[in-house]
Amino acid sequence: MAAARAEGYTVRESNYRCPFGEIDLVLQKGSTVVFAEVKTRKDDSFGEPWEAVTEIKQERIRRVAAWYVQQHNLHLTYRFDVFAVYSWGGNWKYRWYKDAF
Repeated sequence: MAAARAEGYTVRESNYRCPFGEIDLVLQKGSTVVFAEVKTRKDDSFGEPWEAVTEIKQERIRRVAAWYVQQHNLHLTYRFDVFAVYSWGGNWKYRWYKDAF
């Protein structure tokens, strides 16, 4: 994602899959790894994009992240972010919720 790169993050993985599910983005900046969920909405009829990251979805992401950390033998700090992408009225905008859960 261009916004993450602009802030100095490196994309380690995109659409990472394992036996427990999938994570949209795995980013890194310095000693911090970010597991990020990306949610897109064309309008608000189904609510805000970030609202789709329910507690059940968060738990699934945590399991995938734990697998990733173990498989890559990471000894870094990590956090969970949400990128909410909006395409309302033909204009693309985003909000980056750092340390979202």
